[in-house]
Amino acid sequence: MESTDKGKNVVIDLTNYGNINVGFGQIAANYAKRFAESNHDDFQLTYLVPEKCDVDFGSDIKILKKKPLYRFIPSLLPKTDVWHAVNQQRKIFPAKGNGKVVFTIHDLNFLVEKKPAKAARYLHRMQKHVDRASVVTAISRYTADIVKQNVDLKGKEIRVIYNGVERIDHIEGSKPAFATGRPFFFTIGQIRRKKNFHLLLDVMKEFPEYDLYICGDTSCNHGVYAEELRSLIDSKNLTNVFLPGTITQDEKVWLYRNCEALLFPSQGEGFGIPPIEAMQFGKAVFAAARTSLPEICGGYGFLWEKLTTEEMVDSIKKHLPGFYDDRERVEKIKQYAFSFSYENHINAYLDIYRELL
Repeated sequence: MESTDKGKNVVIDLTNYGNINVGFGQIAANYAKRFAESNHDDFQLTYLVPEKCDVDFGSDIKILKKKPLYRFIPSLLPKTDVWHAVNQQRKIFPAKGNGKVVFTIHDLNFLVEKKPAKAARYLHRMQKHVDRASVVTAISRYTADIVKQNVDLKGKEIRVIYNGVERIDHIEGSKPAFATGRPFFFTIGQIRRKKNFHLLLDVMKEFPEYDLYICGDTSCNHGVYAEELRSLIDSKNLTNVFLPGTITQDEKVWLYRNCEALLFPSQGEGFGIPPIEAMQFGKAVFAAARTSLPEICGGYGFLWEKLTTEEMVDSIKKHLPGFYDDRERVEKIKQYAFSFSYENHINAYLDIYRELL
């Protein structure tokens, strides 16, 4: 491709920046760092950030602060050549005629999580964004298929670009204060019903020699599901299941490194980062055969076809003993996890930006 005019401007919507306790916030933080480090000498990168964000992303990055009026009067936005809406929840788009749009879709979970009237409104809004987009991307083949079934792409190709997963295996980590010293299973995610953490409680009755740490933000949906989990733990007299809430990055690394396995029964994943993070440490991953997880686990995880206590327990008892004796398999699992690199992810989007400029 011929060199692009240096004056060309690519805007990346990072308005989730700063909210590191949710997935989109973590992605925004990684994007801010990785795109700034990338080779983009042929165009200007601009980050759309929260109004109160005062982070210096480097002299090469321009900053556009979010203003409420941008959503309703997009003509107030500065001239852009490419605008990247990095997830389906973005609400600010440039006016027609002001640049081309890359629209990234992570999932359509609202179709099952919301009441029909609200789901219909969300779908209508997504259709408008797809209509505005020059390029539509999805984070997995599973998500792409769901989009095709529910959205009129009007002949547009939907491109699959897998999420980048930050390498954390080199971090030393730190032992959480709640760790008991006993062997343990680990799971992590926002404490929402779609994660199916409650299904693990009866499983843990069959593994009294292990603890289970269910880590993540317990305030989701006003903490209703978290409180339900706590009540179930009490009523079932489970002394080996812990719900410690949000943990630090160093604590997460320690838990991945030292756990016996990741247990991940979620049924609402457009991608599913925890299985890949666990695989960076060569860990055994037991996951639901639902949504994107069979695709993302790539044959390296053990999938629960039926989310019954009996099948989940039987699978763990069958596959965990001796798992770590096969060093060749463990190394292959690590290399597979490393293939989901941010370098590959960022380069794929840089190629799209250049294609549109």
